[in-house]
Amino acid sequence: MPMFGFDGSTKAIIHFLEQIRDNKEGDKLTHKEVRAYGRLMLNLLPNLQVDNDEQIQVLLAAMSSSGLPHYDRSFAAEQILKLLQEQQQRKLDCPDGF
Repeated sequence: MPMFGFDGSTKAIIHFLEQIRDNKEGDKLTHKEVRAYGRLMLNLLPNLQVDNDEQIQVLLAAMSSSGLPHYDRSFAAEQILKLLQEQQQRKLDCPDGF
């Protein structure tokens, strides 16, 4: 069931993940901002249409934790983006879900 008209599309979080991925040196987003994005996305995860929700959940939880350098948070965002890209490619390869 959609939450507040949200259809579960991952397009909504890709922009934020790309910002975090490109923030390896912390020159655009602070640790606090990246952790906030991670917690928000983690909270939305049950409403997202994702195939690898457990893997994404672990990566978002790690991104949200304290004590990680920007590079590690960037790496986690990059891995989530790869999982989402693989999911999209599978949908394109097999649109009927078979």
